[in-house]
Amino acid sequence: WLKVLARVGGPGAGFGARPRSRPRAMGRPLALLACCSALLTQVAAADPVEEDGVLVLDEKNFEATIKSNPFILVEFYAPWCGHCKQFAPEYAAAAKQLKTASPPIPLAKVDATAEHKLAEDHGVRGYPTIRLFIDGKDQEYTGGRTEQSIVTWVLKKAGPPAIPLVDAAGAEAFEKENRIGVIGVFEEGASRTVFETAARQIEDVMFAYSTAPAVAGKYGLQTPGLRMFFPHDETAVSFTGNMQSAEDIEAWVKAHRHPMVTAFDGDTAAQLFGDGRPILFLFRDKDEKGEAAEGELRKTAVGLQRRLLVSIAGSSEPMDQRLMDYVSVEPEELPTVRLVSNPMASMVKYKLEGEVTEATLSAFVRDFEAQRLKPHLKSEAVPASQPGPVHVLVGSTFDSVVKDTNKDVLVEFYAPWCGHCKKLEPVYRDVAKKLENVGTMVIAKMDATANDVEGVDIEGFPTIKFWRANKKDEPVDYDGDRDVDSFINWLEEKAALPFNRDDLKTEL
Repeated sequence: WLKVLARVGGPGAGFGARPRSRPRAMGRPLALLACCSALLTQVAAADPVEEDGVLVLDEKNFEATIKSNPFILVEFYAPWCGHCKQFAPEYAAAAKQLKTASPPIPLAKVDATAEHKLAEDHGVRGYPTIRLFIDGKDQEYTGGRTEQSIVTWVLKKAGPPAIPLVDAAGAEAFEKENRIGVIGVFEEGASRTVFETAARQIEDVMFAYSTAPAVAGKYGLQTPGLRMFFPHDETAVSFTGNMQSAEDIEAWVKAHRHPMVTAFDGDTAAQLFGDGRPILFLFRDKDEKGEAAEGELRKTAVGLQRRLLVSIAGSSEPMDQRLMDYVSVEPEELPTVRLVSNPMASMVKYKLEGEVTEATLSAFVRDFEAQRLKPHLKSEAVPASQPGPVHVLVGSTFDSVVKDTNKDVLVEFYAPWCGHCKKLEPVYRDVAKKLENVGTMVIAKMDATANDVEGVDIEGFPTIKFWRANKKDEPVDYDGDRDVDSFINWLEEKAALPFNRDDLKTEL
């Protein structure tokens, strides 16, 4: 992730520019009208309207706005998306806060359902998708979904890795302004390179430093030294590791930025899954059994010494329910536990069998760390028949169909709620119809929210992969256009088992 001190400029380049010469065929009034029209177009491009402090972008003003703001955060949303509706007031509140930054930092939004080309150009595959643009180059937003987490993430990106504190009063103000923070104390003129290297790597925690003896004295620190404050557990901790190791400092901050037990919500979701450590989740209802299970989990968390992240999720909020789908939890199982390994990549899931107690939890974690657990994979029931041209896969039938060395197999991994998947559906069905007479080719699909496949990474919807008959361990990502002819041409090129175009159906 880039760390840049952004500059916020004025209106877009070329604002109010005059034509180089007046067209000879135009009369004077008509030429003046044309100039005014061009000027108004450029004004509109440079100055998009605002809604609740957020710039509203479309294809006409997007490029000009990005160019005129070296640093800008853009949300791609869908009006019907529940997550977008929940996020909107937090995003608007953050926009108002960041307007008062020095220099101001704009937040913008794009209705991806109306601006299809912009959404496609910027790889929008779900809602909301948020991109940070620095000098026109974009990167993914990885912060939380609350006003303060947005502000912290953006300011961390926009500013220096650590801000200077001149005295103890400045340190107190820094603590009040930031929910979580790290303060370093150094001798005048001493190097802060290692400290700042660590600060650059941690996007959701603000860092500050001081050479004032009063600041070191306030926290009882020797120089160089570090103090981290946070609103949980012991509320503050001093660093006792190697000040010459950015990796040690980073690991220390990551270990303490979460409570020993974290409540799962819109703000903490990105932090939990972005941390990299395995996550031990308890899913519970607000009842006596859930309360008892939480007590057992909290006792277990103390003994884990932050080797894993520990989190509690409910079952009533939409985000809780999405997480339950994601890690294969059914409502009737509650309270229940899942352990998620490698959450930033393939995300392997493990299920605790039996009652939730301190003893069973501790044994579960020990077995995980000793690599004695088998992954928990969910599967829908096997379809009674396959009436359509697209073969419907479930978790339990995936290998038998896809790993068949007598077939080339194309698989679409979709989500029932995904708009892009719905748009692709008739095209994909026509591809399957066209290839119905090709006995060596299978066109298949699988609901990736209801079925798991070990070793297959699904990063967005739809994900389309091709398993060639002679290379079943090396699936190829489909990277062609999403129309029937493009699919057919791509498959003809990639297929291990050639097919005859004369076998393709001409009438669909």
